[in-house]
Amino acid sequence: MKIALCQVNPTVGAFQANKELIFSKYSEAIDNGADLVVFPEMVITGYPIADLLYENGFVEENMAVLGEIADKTTVPLILGYINKENGNLYNSTAVCTQGKQVYRYDKILLPTYDVFDEHRYFTAGTDLGLCEVDIDGKTVKLGLEICEDLWDEDYDFKVSSELKKAGADCIVNISASPYHELRLNERLQLVKEKVQKTNIPFYYCNLVGGQDELIFDGQSLAVNGNGDLIGLGKIFTDEIIYVDTELSSKIEIPDEDREGEMHHALVLGVKDYFRKTGHTQAVIGLSGGIDSSLVACIAVDALGKDKVHGVSMPSVFSSAHSKDDAQKLAENLGIDYKSIPIPDIVDEYEKALQSHFENTDRNVAEENIQARVRGNLLMALSNKHHWLVLSTGNKTELALGYCTLYGDMSGGLAVISDLSKTDVYGLSKWVNKNAGCERIPDNCIAKPPSAELAPDQVDPFDYDVVSPLVDAIVEDRKSPAQLTADGYDNALVESVYQKIRINEYKRRQAAPGIRVTKKAFGTGRRMPIVNHYRGKKS
Repeated sequence: MKIALCQVNPTVGAFQANKELIFSKYSEAIDNGADLVVFPEMVITGYPIADLLYENGFVEENMAVLGEIADKTTVPLILGYINKENGNLYNSTAVCTQGKQVYRYDKILLPTYDVFDEHRYFTAGTDLGLCEVDIDGKTVKLGLEICEDLWDEDYDFKVSSELKKAGADCIVNISASPYHELRLNERLQLVKEKVQKTNIPFYYCNLVGGQDELIFDGQSLAVNGNGDLIGLGKIFTDEIIYVDTELSSKIEIPDEDREGEMHHALVLGVKDYFRKTGHTQAVIGLSGGIDSSLVACIAVDALGKDKVHGVSMPSVFSSAHSKDDAQKLAENLGIDYKSIPIPDIVDEYEKALQSHFENTDRNVAEENIQARVRGNLLMALSNKHHWLVLSTGNKTELALGYCTLYGDMSGGLAVISDLSKTDVYGLSKWVNKNAGCERIPDNCIAKPPSAELAPDQVDPFDYDVVSPLVDAIVEDRKSPAQLTADGYDNALVESVYQKIRINEYKRRQAAPGIRVTKKAFGTGRRMPIVNHYRGKKS
């Protein structure tokens, strides 16, 4: 049997485009001799669709598209869609062949954690997905799963084991499984564990592409009954993976490259965000620092250098090296570069506020005027030229509130908001190493980080200590008591924990970011703004 796993990149709500994509790949697979063609979860609608499900006519249109697809099938086709029955919505798999839909399976295990909220929308299926299809004159019993049905460790019902008991010859899992760093090994190990228990082949077809803050990495898998990997889709690539169950031989997984993988994820996220929202060009405030430099590199790799505009906005506190580094970065990348000095604008703001600031010391209020002037200038350029502003704050800064609302937080997409400051350095070094040249000026990487909003200012953190601490709190959900037991200074833990807690209001107003870790700010981390809980202390 020759199986075609079509890891494709649909767009949410683009029914006609998604239908054409399915037809195109289905025809290509048949032309290449496929006996069974498989598409990912919710491929007709795109994923995730959230409250779009409640829009009048949405579910009905997706079912009509399924009917059109089924009408034109010949060899068996498996794909995901939304089914509505008796007022209930189901996350479903359709099996179509010879011009009709012959079977439907409703997802049994519905995830409700992190970025998933399927119990809000769907009713859980109750029947195992066991479907008999005729393939090349032989009857094959397909065991059907949808995404979470594979991840059943924390559920009482073990879908894969039950399919084996019911007589499945193989398991086909269609997924829309979001990316986070080094995801392949996690999935592959789980699939191999299922095969070890069932001794039947496992075929896993995953979505690829960006949708809002989520990235889908593809990396579809085929594992034979002996537990050998015999098929693997490329990461972040729209392609068909062909698996011949009789001829395919064991393959090895590629070496891990964490920084390279995360860089490619962010590039795909930016590329698809622009393509799917209809934007074509980006503008970035270039400070001469490492964060904006990395964002500019990602934008160039995603959009092309002719679609990226860099703007330096020096103040009286901007160092000569920062201005030089910003210009050098633009020259290295070959992007459009502009400089708009802001001292006169800042002076006008301060004059207007002078009588209202009398008898007070100069502090963050005056410093943030500079950041907000820059934000306003970028947004004005955005409005005039239809450029999308890419904000440049990293995860560590967003966690600690070391960012300015309506200033450096202004923008339509927060490209590196899920990269810690440590990872910003790691990816920046990877960018230069991978290019074999100095795309990001070495001085941007080597110099002490600074917002340059006051004389001789440098960031008030030791990022080598604070970045891992922030990650432990946000991603690992460690309490102050656990962190102190891990060896962190108690006063530092208390300070960082409370900064994360009190700055939720800023993050609630931030641009959407691209998720590349297990726990990002955004839909996967829903914390109250009003929050007096200070963490477990002992």
